Order: sequence, then C-alpha cells, then structure tokens
Amino acid sequence: MAINYRKLLPTDAPQYRAIRLEALKLFPESFGSDYESEAAKPKLHMEISIEQQTTDTFLMGAFDGEKLFGICGFTRDLRPKVHHRGLIIQMYIHPAYQGKKQGLQLLQATIAETFKIPEVDQIVLGAITHNISAIKTYERAGFKEFGIHPNYLKIGDKYYDEKLMVLFRN
Repeated sequence: MAINYRKLLPTDAPQYRAIRLEALKLFPESFGSDYESEAAKPKLHMEISIEQQTTDTFLMGAFDGEKLFGICGFTRDLRPKVHHRGLIIQMYIHPAYQGKKQGLQLLQATIAETFKIPEVDQIVLGAITHNISAIKTYERAGFKEFGIHPNYLKIGDKYYDEKLMVLFRN
C-alpha cells in the first residue's frame, strides 16, 4: 500500500466530491452538512476552494496510489481579530482504512501544512461526543478539550453534543 498525504489539487475535485458525499451518507451524525442538500449542489463549497488553491482554506487528502480515501480540511476566518486561528473541517477516512492510523497521519499532515502559515497560532475542531475513535485521534495529535456544545446537531428528534478541542502551535 503506497500511502501519501498531500493538498488536493483541482484535478482531485471529482474524487473529493465523491468521498465527501460518501462521508455525509455513511456518517450523518458526524457532520453539520447533510447528504441530500450537498448532493443537490452543482459544486460543493470546498470544491471551489480546491479549484482556487488558497492558503487560508485547503483540503488535504490521503491517497492509496491514486485513490483518495481520506480528507481533512482547514479554513480560517479572515477577520483581523481571529486571523490567528483556524478550524479543522470535514475529517473523514473511508471505513476500509479506519483503525490503521491513517486518520492520525492525515491529521498530522494537515496540522503541519496549517502551521506553515506564520500567523496561525491555534487550530480548533469539534467532534460529536459519541465519536470516541475520532476524539482519541485528535487527542493523539495533541488537541485538548476546551468545552462541550450541547445539542450541537439535531437529526430528526435526536440531539448530538459536540466536544470542542484546540491545539496551539507551541
């Protein structure tokens, strides 16, 4: 298995779309977006970011050869008072690759790419509290809990809490 991690390029956009929709379909309680709404869009928000190749918003991919099996995004607010921090988004590893430390390695590659941006001092993320394997991965990468957002998601009549986590540059 020839695994590599890199920023997604415009030519990766179709594979990105497929894996993002797969993530939303298989794990609806793990993401704020929903499959039906996203699948109906001609282009996903991050597809546009992939095409534009900006520093402040990017997606990293985990590849097995040429096959994209994992994604992890980063975005940051451009307002001056909060420009020192960013957010990990859309973390997903295809089920066939889960439990093999691929998520941790992809996250570490995303962190390394993020901290190449000199102004970024901290990275935040959120994980649904029952997603223990994701939380353990984030902790292994150095993230620390700083709060719980109760009832963050509502799917049907069920609510899901979100654990908020942060990683500082030093």
